[in-house]
Amino acid sequence: MSPERMTDAEMRALVTALGKIVGPANVLDREAGRQRIIGDMSWLTISAAAAGNQLSRQDAVATVATTEQVADILRLANALKVPVTPFGGGSGVQGAANADRGGVLLSLRGMNRIRSIDERSLTCVVECGCIVSELEAELNTRGLTFTHYPASAEWATVGGSLAARGSGVLSTRYGNIQDHILSIELVLPNGSVVTTPRVPKHGVGPELTQLLIGSEGTLGVITAITIKLRKLPAARLFSTFTFPTLSAGIEAGRQIMTQNLRPSVMRLYDKKAAMHSLERAVQMDLRDVTMVMMFDGDFTSVAQAERDEAQRICQALGGSDLGPKPGAIWWEKRYVFYHPPFAPKLPEIWCTMDVVADYAHIEKVYDRVTQAMEDAVDPKWNLSLVTHLSHWYDWGSMIYPRFKIPVGPTDHREALELHDKIVHDATMAALEAGAVINDHHGVGMRLAPYMKDQFGSAGMSALRAIKQALDPNNIMCPGKLALEAE
Repeated sequence: MSPERMTDAEMRALVTALGKIVGPANVLDREAGRQRIIGDMSWLTISAAAAGNQLSRQDAVATVATTEQVADILRLANALKVPVTPFGGGSGVQGAANADRGGVLLSLRGMNRIRSIDERSLTCVVECGCIVSELEAELNTRGLTFTHYPASAEWATVGGSLAARGSGVLSTRYGNIQDHILSIELVLPNGSVVTTPRVPKHGVGPELTQLLIGSEGTLGVITAITIKLRKLPAARLFSTFTFPTLSAGIEAGRQIMTQNLRPSVMRLYDKKAAMHSLERAVQMDLRDVTMVMMFDGDFTSVAQAERDEAQRICQALGGSDLGPKPGAIWWEKRYVFYHPPFAPKLPEIWCTMDVVADYAHIEKVYDRVTQAMEDAVDPKWNLSLVTHLSHWYDWGSMIYPRFKIPVGPTDHREALELHDKIVHDATMAALEAGAVINDHHGVGMRLAPYMKDQFGSAGMSALRAIKQALDPNNIMCPGKLALEAE
């Protein structure tokens, strides 16, 4: 059966077969399925749907409630050679969750149970479709926290966070999503169920869990995850500094991280971002490079000591202390700009590029990427660009440039060309300056064309060999991550 040319009769037969697995009420046919789910939250998806050219072209939507149902559907799809695209909260911004080759869109929101909480080991087994904010709220009632706080927490699922190798605002202390995971339950394309070792990095052989995190549904369906928990912190202490230059702010961040201080939040805004983004959140006039920090932990005295040392570093580099209040306000309002009236909407064109580099290259990456984005389009389009560095590591950091064109071309193809030109120029500038093309948003449809530039021919051959071994019929998200043979 060829899903790109699936006949109505084939589609109806597929819907019937899916209904026998999950119940007819949990299956939508092609028309209803495309109306219900247009795809993820990327500009690519939203603009295409508005132009009548929906990117997610599923022939059926099946909502599952158990691992066994997932396994049965993958066995069916494998036998029919029908594509399967896992779909969680749909909060992605790269187009990864779009069923652009047709077939089955596998809705995982029905798998939303917390299977167990171990308050002695501070671990939790949670199903893939659990919304991050709902999980966090339940844990908080027990005095516990997940510490994975993505901006999309009210939409994103735990499984989706793993699929895109996501991050959250607390990553500088607690790590990206892969650092929160002990084990996963995965259904392979042939329907086999694999549970990786109970704890990571201690079994013999390769680390299978980390291979699967970030695979964006191309190697199977993650159905349950064992995550690490922490106690809710006893203290959250804030600091805010302005710097005379971005270089001084980056150096402050570098010294803080390489001297083993660990703020849970450290966000460095360039002048434009401070003036046009941060100042709206903290409700104060900002005209200089600005850093917001938060230190937390089980012991207030330890958090206070770390904050004091970080403040001394900032002051030694010319930083001016604005006190804790702006940081505290930012924390309380950190999600406000993802909702109306601040969230972007058509006819705007928007995108966030997140590229990461070590400290030897990060400032050059900032200069080259932001300049490339500003130069990519004619000034008549009034492109605005704000950039901050929000995820820091002991070896480097990332830049987060967000561009917006207030009103793009009325013709969608022309608007797409404009969008793609900015993404292309920014991505090539990042690679040439020594960066990696993605920090935590995933690859999806937007960055798939640049996988070979990142990994090289030999690297892509290795990745394709893994895909071929696990998914010989290429049913899982075909075309994604550029894993099809050239």
